[in-house]
Amino acid sequence: MYTARHAVSISILLTIFLLCVPCAALYDFEGLAFRPAAQGEVVGEVVTAGTYGLTNPPMECRINLDRAPKWARIYCGVWGGTERYSGWAQFTINGNPIDRLTLYGQDDKNEGTYCAGHGVYWIAQDATTLLGPGDNVISVTTSKGEAGSKIDGRVYAVMVVAAVEKDGGETTRYVVLEGNENLHGEGWSGTNPTQKNRVEIPVDGLPTDEVHKADLSVLLVASGRGQPDYVFFNGADLGVVPATGTYLPGAKDIGDERSFDASGGQGIETRYVDMESFDITGLIRENNFLVFDRGHDLDGDGNISTTGATPEGEDYIHPCLAILTVTRSGTSISPALKVDSLEITNAYAGGEATISAVVRNTGSPLPGPVTIQVTIDGVVLESREVTLPPEGWVTVSVPWKAAEGTHALMFEASAEGAAPGKAEKSVMAGTPPDLVVSMSQPLRQDSAPEPHATTPFPLAGLAGGSVLGWWLYCRRPGARALIVAGALITAILFTPLVTAATTTSGQFATYTLPIEIRNAGGSDATSFTVTISLDGEKVAQVEIPGISSGDSVQEKVSLHTTPGTHTIVVIADEKGMLPELERENNRAEARYEFP
Repeated sequence: MYTARHAVSISILLTIFLLCVPCAALYDFEGLAFRPAAQGEVVGEVVTAGTYGLTNPPMECRINLDRAPKWARIYCGVWGGTERYSGWAQFTINGNPIDRLTLYGQDDKNEGTYCAGHGVYWIAQDATTLLGPGDNVISVTTSKGEAGSKIDGRVYAVMVVAAVEKDGGETTRYVVLEGNENLHGEGWSGTNPTQKNRVEIPVDGLPTDEVHKADLSVLLVASGRGQPDYVFFNGADLGVVPATGTYLPGAKDIGDERSFDASGGQGIETRYVDMESFDITGLIRENNFLVFDRGHDLDGDGNISTTGATPEGEDYIHPCLAILTVTRSGTSISPALKVDSLEITNAYAGGEATISAVVRNTGSPLPGPVTIQVTIDGVVLESREVTLPPEGWVTVSVPWKAAEGTHALMFEASAEGAAPGKAEKSVMAGTPPDLVVSMSQPLRQDSAPEPHATTPFPLAGLAGGSVLGWWLYCRRPGARALIVAGALITAILFTPLVTAATTTSGQFATYTLPIEIRNAGGSDATSFTVTISLDGEKVAQVEIPGISSGDSVQEKVSLHTTPGTHTIVVIADEKGMLPELERENNRAEARYEFP
């Protein structure tokens, strides 16, 4: 078990690209984007404690607090073995069990449960009112070994993050981000090898004056010793060169199954898990980026190798947690409100629409409630007071019966002694949205002759290729050194990030699929997902942030496949989350020959 204390203080105006309105987590093979778990300020410190390294349950950690926390959250990582199995996990705090969580794998919808890849879980629960002064014990157990439970159920880590007041302490600011990104190379996605090499998390508006100290702590799950990976902050390659092992020049190995060694020192052995901290004091800018890389092409051959004497990257690795802590020499910053993630759902004429937004306090704690006011075309729709919880943000939803036409929406937040915040948006309400999908012929990226479609259908989609999969050298527990030769691995959803490659016949080649999604309806369409299947297997997923009435968006998807003939199916909003004028034209199918 390891305990760390972080000092922080700064005026933070946080905007996170790719962070959606806080909501229940859904399974996604490619990963779930980081979102804010908490942001706030405390005269004192932010304390973390944890036990790290894969083992059988139960696992526990201990933390000693000077007083009850202003905010606290507990975490654990669980290995499911596959996304197809279900089971359960349960926290216990100071001898008091918390409600058991069912782990549904690919069907997961639990709040605070982030499941990605082949059943890697990162689980978060609020513990603000459950921890007290003195010693606290947090433990987790799972359904491992229970009759009828197929889930692997071993635990990667259990930990706690707490903001605690301290007499005479510095004023501290903290930002805690949680998620479960699945960075991976080819071979782990199923019949169509894909890549996801990098995730970028913008953090904007950090003041650079009077900064005394800034630290970044990250937690990585499913890490592997000897396979390089990287963490960057504002372009700085964090960490030190590995002290042991064989690496190519320039390699870093943040996820080396030894926690607290990335900045130097021996660290501690933590199987398949890494908790690391970095000093980023001199790196803070107005616009900041936190980046996780699974590897680099160090020898210039166009690939990130994961095997051999000197691998260039991880087979896969899951960034799950980031804690930003900053100390500022100046006085505490006044409260400042921010409104973001403004979204309107079901906004068609006569429909029961919902207006939602996230309200945040990016300054010192508020002395009282926040007044929310929503106006449509200058007329107040609703005004009410809300109280921000300890985590520093709240989602506010307001019903609206949409009338036909184009409307100007304004969502405002104000509080005594605080800088106000607002967000604005224009929305068209008419007939329901109508999504129409089309595509151009796929192009081979090595400039081979353009492929052609056979047995065409009215609409088309994205494509990939299928091959017999294998599961080799699998660092996910229970599979290392396991070879299931000739097994057809299920193709899982992905956000394609594939490098170009040239091949000979019978090997993989890289193709580009241009697609277009048009909204032919009379109302704006909110965010939705486009899913792509190849020869009956789901292989790709594209997130569309929304389309205005009459507009369209174009996407170019790169993917590996083998030459030959393949059937492609693309579906917009497969789960039917959007009300639509017509759904039959959401599906397109075509049969293509890939040269």
